[in-house]
Amino acid sequence: MKTKLNENGITLITLIITIIVLVILAAVTLNSIFGSNIIGLATNGAINYAEEQQKELDMLNDVSDMLGDITGDTDRPMSPTITLSGTKGNNDIYTSNVMVTISINKGLEQTGTIKLHYKINDGEEQTSEEDVSFEVSTEGVTKITAWTENEKGNLSNNAETSFTINKTLPSTPTISLNGTEGENGYYISNVGVTISAGDVADVASIKYKVEGANPIAETEQAGTTANFNITTDGTSTITAYIINSAGLTSEEITQVVNKDTVAPSTASIALSGEAGETSIAVTANGQDATSGVASYIFQYSTTNEADGFTSMDTVDSTSNSCTFTYQDLASNTTYYLRVVVKDKAGKTTPSTAVSATTKKAGMSDTELASNVGKYVDYVPVSGSFISEGQYNGSGDESFSTVTGLKWRILGADDNTLTLISDTTANTGFTLESYNGYNNGVLLLNNACRAMYSNSDWAIGRSLNIDDIETYMTYNKNSYSNYGNEYTPPNRFYPNIFASELTGSVNGTYGSKYGSSAQEEYVTGYTEASTLRGKWTYYTFTMSTSTMNSQTYVDLFSDSTRYWLASRCVNWESIRAEFRIFYVIDGIVDAHNLYRSNDYGGNTGYAVRPVVEIDLSKVNIGLTGDGSSSSPYSITVK
Repeated sequence: MKTKLNENGITLITLIITIIVLVILAAVTLNSIFGSNIIGLATNGAINYAEEQQKELDMLNDVSDMLGDITGDTDRPMSPTITLSGTKGNNDIYTSNVMVTISINKGLEQTGTIKLHYKINDGEEQTSEEDVSFEVSTEGVTKITAWTENEKGNLSNNAETSFTINKTLPSTPTISLNGTEGENGYYISNVGVTISAGDVADVASIKYKVEGANPIAETEQAGTTANFNITTDGTSTITAYIINSAGLTSEEITQVVNKDTVAPSTASIALSGEAGETSIAVTANGQDATSGVASYIFQYSTTNEADGFTSMDTVDSTSNSCTFTYQDLASNTTYYLRVVVKDKAGKTTPSTAVSATTKKAGMSDTELASNVGKYVDYVPVSGSFISEGQYNGSGDESFSTVTGLKWRILGADDNTLTLISDTTANTGFTLESYNGYNNGVLLLNNACRAMYSNSDWAIGRSLNIDDIETYMTYNKNSYSNYGNEYTPPNRFYPNIFASELTGSVNGTYGSKYGSSAQEEYVTGYTEASTLRGKWTYYTFTMSTSTMNSQTYVDLFSDSTRYWLASRCVNWESIRAEFRIFYVIDGIVDAHNLYRSNDYGGNTGYAVRPVVEIDLSKVNIGLTGDGSSSSPYSITVK
C-alpha cells in the first residue's frame, strides 16, 4: 500500500505538472495570436506593451519557480518596472529633467520581503525595500539598471532603460557677407551670404528667411552652414536660427543687407538769378530710386573741359533739390558750373555744365585810396533838418539838402569810402552860448546825416578836426600852451564839459567824450567849486608844409567859413573859453561860444558834409574816369 500510495502520489504530481505546462503553453499561444497579455490585462490593463512583456516573463518565471518548489527547485522574484516622465523633443530626446520611477513587482503567490537593487550608469549599487523615484538633470545619455531579490536570495532578471537629455539651446549662428562695399554700409555688387552654426557639436539644421527687396521663403538647411546670394537692389533683411537634434532652437539673428548697384538717375544744375560780382547762385537736382541721394558735389571750371573741373564744396543733403552759392570768384569772368550727385552707396552721376559770367567789380578800397581828390557821382537822398533853439542856443532853424554838390574822394580803408563835398553847404548854421557848445558836435552830425545820406549804404556826417589831423604834418603840440593844464578863478562851464576827457570839474576828470564825440543832447551850465582842464585849442594855416599834400589843402580849403564838428578849450589866466573849431581859407581856428565868467557868444557858419559809403554794398568806378566832368559811377550791388 505504501508503494502504491507513492506511485499514486507521483502520478498525481505528474498530472499537476502537465496541467500547469498546458496552461503556460496556452497563455503563450494566445499572446502570440492576439498580441495581448492575457495575464497582465487581468491585473492591470493600463500598463504599456513593453512593461507587459516583462511582467509576462516574470510571471512565467514565477510559475517556473512554483514548479521548482514542487520539484524541489528555488524560486525567482519578478523584475522591477522602470518608468520615465519628462518633456520630449525630437528623436525621443528629453528637453527637460527626467523623473525616474522604479517599481517592485510581486506575483500573485509572492510573499515575503522583496529588495530592490539599481544602478545609475556605472555608479554604485543602491538598494531599497520600496519603490524609488528620483530626478535626473544631467545632460547626455543616462542608463538605469534595476533588479529584485527575494528572501531566499534569488535574483530577478535585470530591467534596463537608457535615455538622453538635451536642455541647452544651440548657439546663435553667425552671418557673413561677401561683396563689393560702397559707402554708408551699401554693397555695389551681388552679395554672397553664409550662415554658420556657432557650435557645431549638436546642430541638426539651419533655418533662415529673407524679407524685403530679395525675399526668400523660410528654408531649412541640414548641416552646419547655409549659403545663398542677394541679387536684388534695395534693403533685404535676413533672419536665421539653429535647430539641434532635440529640436531646440537658438536665438534668432538678423542681418540687414543694403544693395545699390545703379548710379543716381538724374543730376542737373541751373542758375538761380543773376551772377554777382564774385558769386553765382545755383539750384541742383538729383534723384536715386534705391538708396537715395546722399550729397551734392559742386564743381566749376573756366574752360569747360571734362577733366578740368574743380570741386568747390560738398553739401550733404538727402533732398532731391539743393541750393548753393559759389563764392570768392573772380569778377568779370565766365565760369562753367556742374554738380555731381552721389547716392548713399557712393555711386555718382555728373550733370551737364551751365555757364555764367560774374559782373565787373568796382574799385577796391586800396585803389580808391590811391585816387584821393577824384570825383564820384554821389547823389544824396534829399532831406531836411530843424535845429531847435533849446539845443543850439539860438532860435529854431530849418535846413534842406543842397543840390548840385560834387563829391570828392577823401580816403578809403576797411571797405569804406569817405567822400567830402567839393564846396560848403547850408550857410548860417548858428551855434550860440553854452548850449551851442554843449550840442555843436551832435547838431552838425545829425544835420548832415539827415540831409546827405543815401539809403543804408551811405551815411552823412560833418567834417571834424580829426579828419584834418589825419592828413596834416603840423605838430599841434608845438602850439603855445597846447596840452597844458590850468585852473582859472572863473568857474562857470557848459555841462558837457564835465564829460570831456580833458576837463576836470571839482577835481574829477570826465571819462566819456573826446573832442569830436557826442551821443545825446545836453543843455545848461554850472558853476564849479574847482574848474581845471587841458588847453586843447590850436590854430594853423593849411599848406604843403603843414599837410601831407596839396590835394588835402585843396579838399579842406574854402572861402566860406564852415564849422568842424569838434570842441576845444582855450584856457587863460582868469577864464576858460569853450570853442567849436572852424575853417576859413585854409586856416584852422575856433570860435568862442562861452566863457567861464558867464559870457556867451554866437555866430552862424556853413556846414561841410562828409559821406561814408559801404563798399560791400556798391561798386565804384564801373564807368567814369574820376574827373569833374566824368566822375566815377556808383552802382548798387
